[in-house]
Amino acid sequence: MDQYLIYIGQLLGLTLGVMAVCGLVAWFARQVFMFLVGDSATPVFYASSVVGTPVHELGHALMCIPFAHRITDMKLLQFPKGRSRTLGYVEHTYNRKNLWAVFGDLFISFGPIFSGLGVMVLVLTLCFPNQWQAYLDTSREMVASGAGVREMLSGGFSLLFSLFEKFEEDALRSVIGMLIILSVSQHITLSFADLKGCFKALLMYTGIVAIFAAVTMLLGLQGGIVDGLMRFNLPVLSIFCITIAFSLAWVLIALLVYLWRWLKVIF
Repeated sequence: MDQYLIYIGQLLGLTLGVMAVCGLVAWFARQVFMFLVGDSATPVFYASSVVGTPVHELGHALMCIPFAHRITDMKLLQFPKGRSRTLGYVEHTYNRKNLWAVFGDLFISFGPIFSGLGVMVLVLTLCFPNQWQAYLDTSREMVASGAGVREMLSGGFSLLFSLFEKFEEDALRSVIGMLIILSVSQHITLSFADLKGCFKALLMYTGIVAIFAAVTMLLGLQGGIVDGLMRFNLPVLSIFCITIAFSLAWVLIALLVYLWRWLKVIF
């Protein structure tokens, strides 16, 4: 029984786990930034919302299409009025008897990760082609050598720092590209509302995984499946590490601002 539960955990971790960690790290990084920078963080957050919020909401909206959800109302960007802090939203409805549509809630909730990552890869390709290609080549080498999460994350930070080399060649395009990526990385988060909205779908997915785990264990296939998922996840992880690296860049910025304020008080 213990091996069965561990196997289910491995399957969940190697499928949804990577995306969940990516979204939660981005959320945590944003919370740390807002806390350390204080009131000054609000204008920065709203400025990043001009790009980040539409990308976030489009992620939800686009995932509605393949899962038979009908969008009833959508705001890609709005500035809060009164006590409301809602910057954008996607309201959708579906047939509760349609299991495919119910299952779709899971992917709709994770939609901002797909859209955010897609925009980041597009900007990297257009604005930083040499650095992006070098990162892809390095990632392939790391995957082939069986590198772990630490090496992949280190590669993500290496890409982040290498982007500054481009500024001397084409300053305007580099600045625009960096601002878009940083804006998107601050809004690629998984909110508690998103997670709450996909609770039923998550239970359904867990049930499917549990049945799949039982069948494959009876057939003695679990070892090969876990190994295959790990091999598949390494190149995927190399892409998600970009998001994590840029999200943590906001934490670094916040720490520098906090340190600067602290030094001002002392001296």
